[in-house]
Amino acid sequence: MASSQDKAYDLVIVGAGMIGSASAFYASQIPGKSVCLIGPPEPVPRKGHEIFGCWFDEGRICRRVAFEHTWSVLATKSIDRFRTIEKMTGINFYTESGFVFAIKNENEFSTAMERSQKSGLAAEDITVSWKKVFPYLELPENAFVFWERDNAGFINPRQLVRAHQTAARQSGAQIVQKIVSTIQPATDSEHGWEIETECGDKLHCANVLVAAGGFAGLKPLFRHVAPGLVPDLELRTQTVSFLRIPEEEAQRLKTMPTIVTRCPFENLDGAYVLPPIKYPDGHWYVKLGHGRVYEEKMRTLSEVSEWYAKQTGIPECVDCLTRYMKYMLPGLKVEEVSGDGCLTSHTPNNEPYIDLIAPGFGVALGGNGYAAKASDEIGRLAARLVLLGEWKSEIPKDRVKIIWKAEAHL
Repeated sequence: MASSQDKAYDLVIVGAGMIGSASAFYASQIPGKSVCLIGPPEPVPRKGHEIFGCWFDEGRICRRVAFEHTWSVLATKSIDRFRTIEKMTGINFYTESGFVFAIKNENEFSTAMERSQKSGLAAEDITVSWKKVFPYLELPENAFVFWERDNAGFINPRQLVRAHQTAARQSGAQIVQKIVSTIQPATDSEHGWEIETECGDKLHCANVLVAAGGFAGLKPLFRHVAPGLVPDLELRTQTVSFLRIPEEEAQRLKTMPTIVTRCPFENLDGAYVLPPIKYPDGHWYVKLGHGRVYEEKMRTLSEVSEWYAKQTGIPECVDCLTRYMKYMLPGLKVEEVSGDGCLTSHTPNNEPYIDLIAPGFGVALGGNGYAAKASDEIGRLAARLVLLGEWKSEIPKDRVKIIWKAEAHL
């Protein structure tokens, strides 16, 4: 049997995280197309590795109501297909726990409710009744609160990646667990692109899709299609706090939804909260992360790798988040607190990049901190755009065009 590098593919996807894995699945559904997904698996332990993903976790919030139309559409389409993918693969990754949003600004709250109604999304205003619905929860007296009771909750990103990759394999896609170093035009006219891995393997393909998250601009992947330019992505650190709780606390909080609060606490401008989730170590954890405060910008591969390898986040932020959680869940019994860090990549206009940047060369980048729940539809749109030139979405194609910036010489 020929090895993966002897074969020419119709599509090679660079980046095997949530968006790349979804793209591989949807590309493999197109009849007569050969597909290869390439990217490293999750490194354990992290130290000594260079490339990491935002999917190394057990919980990411799913909600459909968003201030930005694009993200609401992408999330709604994705969430609608989660149960089908679970059935297809036998891998469960979606928990429909519901979602709660709390904010003190009445105008912003009204905007969110209006958008919910306009899109046919059934967010309920529980500003007056939230205490009856969630008696264990504490929110500020003057907060406005809505609840997405159905079709919202959280996904397990590790299992989502596994499900998309399993479904892609079932349809004949190849998966190569290596890191790509360069993409360049193929020397012969037969193939469009030559992709080289860090260990020197070469793959050839007619089309390539880069879905490498925040790392896309940190490797020389675009030098042959956009010399001197990289995608305009601002890389920001994210710190999370894990509160380990006893099993009886997890049972007490079993109806807890996922929560985003824009209500300030100490020096935080808000937080996002995941309900108790059982992690692979057998313990239950409540997890929360911050808003814009505590984000730090990263510019180089070595900075990013060091941040991921530390696996602590910013300790001061972890402490502050822990106090916020204890305020929101009064009387919470906590056995242990730990921190971790990941990275989000942000575009100047808060829109993702789903675009063809050269004939046969596509990108699916710029998650802006929203992409986990939306990754299925981003992957589907990107795969069909690159392979078929198709764009069937209520999102205008021009809205998700790439924005370039000059490559930094550090």
